[in-house]
Amino acid sequence: MSVAMEIETECSVTLNQILSDLLTYEEVLAAVAVTVEGLVMGSAGMFDADIDLVSLLGASLVGVAERSTRRLGAGSAISMNIMTGSGMITIRNGGDFALMIFSSPCDSTVLHEVLAKPMAQMAQILNPVS
Repeated sequence: MSVAMEIETECSVTLNQILSDLLTYEEVLAAVAVTVEGLVMGSAGMFDADIDLVSLLGASLVGVAERSTRRLGAGSAISMNIMTGSGMITIRNGGDFALMIFSSPCDSTVLHEVLAKPMAQMAQILNPVS
């Protein structure tokens, strides 16, 4: 079973609150934040039994994409999408962490833009500026 980190910023926003806020978008079904090692930092909208499995998937995919794009000289992998028969998984690379979004089919460019603020908030929590 995963234990979510409850790290607070000055404005008392936690990772789980950021992830829960993403569920307000009609298309977003679930969200999971993971470290590059695959450890779960927080989740919303998923069963505990599924969280550990998808956290390893997200960390692995981000690692492979990052190594591949850098090797090809294309820079860092920012985002990737996996399309399924009934939805999609969007994985955003945050450097030290990844954000996985499970959604119904939607415009991946718009979703990428929507995730910019939550990614910045999570980065601030994980790497606060002194």
